Amino acid sequence: MAIIAISRQMGSGGYTIAAAVAKILKYEYVDRQMIIDAAKAFDVSEAKIAEAAERRLSGWQRFDEERLRYRIFLDAAFYAIAERDNVVTAGRGIASLVRGIRHALRVRIMAPFDIRVERIMKKEGIDHAKAAHKIREYDRDVVARISYLFGPEWVLPENYDVVINTLRDDPALYADMVASLAIHPQFAPTPESTQMIRNLSLAAQVRAAMAKDPRTQSALDLDVTADRGRVSVTGSVRHAAVREAVTGVAREVPGVVGVSSEQVVVSFYHPAAV
Repeated sequence: MAIIAISRQMGSGGYTIAAAVAKILKYEYVDRQMIIDAAKAFDVSEAKIAEAAERRLSGWQRFDEERLRYRIFLDAAFYAIAERDNVVTAGRGIASLVRGIRHALRVRIMAPFDIRVERIMKKEGIDHAKAAHKIREYDRDVVARISYLFGPEWVLPENYDVVINTLRDDPALYADMVASLAIHPQFAPTPESTQMIRNLSLAAQVRAAMAKDPRTQSALDLDVTADRGRVSVTGSVRHAAVREAVTGVAREVPGVVGVSSEQVVVSFYHPAAV
């Protein structure tokens, strides 16, 4: 069993390869459906989350609450899926969420620029100039947006187990390569790695519950960790009532057996400043 997290460039054939890997291994395949799942699971407008995910990055948007909320719900949706193992995900930046997990295989799929242009020309029936412009614009926007959400490390090849250059136009070849690597004993789950995923998932569910609940929506930047059902929350809030609500909301999340919020402090608050 494994978690296969695939990141890809436009025109690299990454989605096709990811779907083929899932078919070979009989794994679940998940891509942008995670956004829809996140919206449904937490009663958040799908359109609003998608807008936050796709909106171009600009200075004032760096602190956009909707972006942070999107990331919180995306994490929760992904880890809930990852807990089941036997899953192939294809999404920008997703591989960073399973860094350090033994049974997670992180794959970056790339291709030379000219090859990518040719593929987009063929796929969309557009000329060379339009295809080249589309890829350049996509690359620029994606790097900025996903670097903001997941950190700049997501584009570095050293943060992946394997980087594939799809110079050869043979998706089946690359799918076989990834599938063969995924069943290697090196990527076999252990009790420790399985528990790590469960811990990450529970912490993500707690953060999502707090982001959804009106009483704790102002506490999006609190740090949440979990260990075998015991949740620890740290950070600062502006009201004592919010700190109390954080504990209550966390306790209501399925799987939580205890909550420690002693490290949540109430920062200085002046009503006139609001």
